Amino acid sequence: MEIVSVRIGVEADIPRVRQVSDVIARSFSFENFARTRMITAILEITRNALQHGRGGRAYFQAERKAEHTWLKVVVEDQGDGLPDDSVFVKSRRPFRANLSQSRGMGLGLTGVQSLADSFDLRSSKEGTTAELAFQTSVPARELESRVEDVREKLGDLSATDPVAELSRQNRELAEAMAERELLIDEVHHRTGNNLSLIISFIQLSKRNAKEEETREAMAQLEARVHSVAKVHQELQRAHLGERISLLPLLENVARHAQDAFSNPEFDISISVFGDNANVVGAAAIDLGLIVNELVTNSYKHAFAGRQQGKVQIAFERGPDDEYWELSVQDDGGGIPEDMKPERSDSLGWRMVRAMATRHAGKITTSGEKGFRTSIKFPPEFASAGRDTSGSASSAE
Repeated sequence: MEIVSVRIGVEADIPRVRQVSDVIARSFSFENFARTRMITAILEITRNALQHGRGGRAYFQAERKAEHTWLKVVVEDQGDGLPDDSVFVKSRRPFRANLSQSRGMGLGLTGVQSLADSFDLRSSKEGTTAELAFQTSVPARELESRVEDVREKLGDLSATDPVAELSRQNRELAEAMAERELLIDEVHHRTGNNLSLIISFIQLSKRNAKEEETREAMAQLEARVHSVAKVHQELQRAHLGERISLLPLLENVARHAQDAFSNPEFDISISVFGDNANVVGAAAIDLGLIVNELVTNSYKHAFAGRQQGKVQIAFERGPDDEYWELSVQDDGGGIPEDMKPERSDSLGWRMVRAMATRHAGKITTSGEKGFRTSIKFPPEFASAGRDTSGSASSAE
């Protein structure tokens, strides 16, 4: 059933879309967080239509699906369609393109898919149509009465003071966001506790293991989980900000790897140095896991027949800021020139390749003076952090 349509032609139409979305969401009994989620998704799509599609129209509809009622929003624009090198993937990320974030497209559409209960996108040279759907708690038998109710409320909307109405909506949105932050804090608190509990179980199993191979496998698993847990702690310490300082994280990963694998008869020192840099949380997790895998490889393979050794970990900016480079170097026995361990089918190297590729990293290895792995990332992978008094540290 059609509810209403709203023109999207100028910036002033966006608040109108927000008002209409809020009235409809309330009429269909959406709770605070669900209402915020719905309005955020609709506004993102309508802004895209205005900024990239030369405007269009948003159609609000209600329909039955089995015993449930769904709200559907169809946003049509009049643009030239998505670029030829874009790909719409319905199963996961709806949009991928070789575009910079300044174009404002890829990230927004990906976010909309995660906010809507269903999302579809069709694009051609004649324009783009986005369909968002949200399941309601209203029984299907009440569809007609709810639609009549919301139409009446929308008819009264034009008689209200738009400034006062917008102020009320902004206040309620702020309250909903505060409630959301509390829920996220609780989730992160429980996640941190669960990760600590998992590490404790792994350590207990490692101590009770009788076979050396089992203890080694447990040590590797412990180091991997610890890398994820450490990033989680850093994100909480930064009040769940998007970026965290990388070098302190790598120092902690190195220290934990040394604790997990060293013993009185096997002393390996690990040093961490480089340029201060900040990365997003997802990248920090991947780099922590990569470093853990490469350090573990050095412990397992580089120092056969030796009681001492060194591993150096560096994250540095390349010449003329052309790239960021992560390197892990040991002073072990090295490898033959024609050997390419980075192409290995082992679990560790598959993980390293997958995580490096995720961030457009390019892996190279050399084995002339010990074994060295280098991964170069594009310049936008990290941002320069504040200088500190010490740019190098050691896990000795």
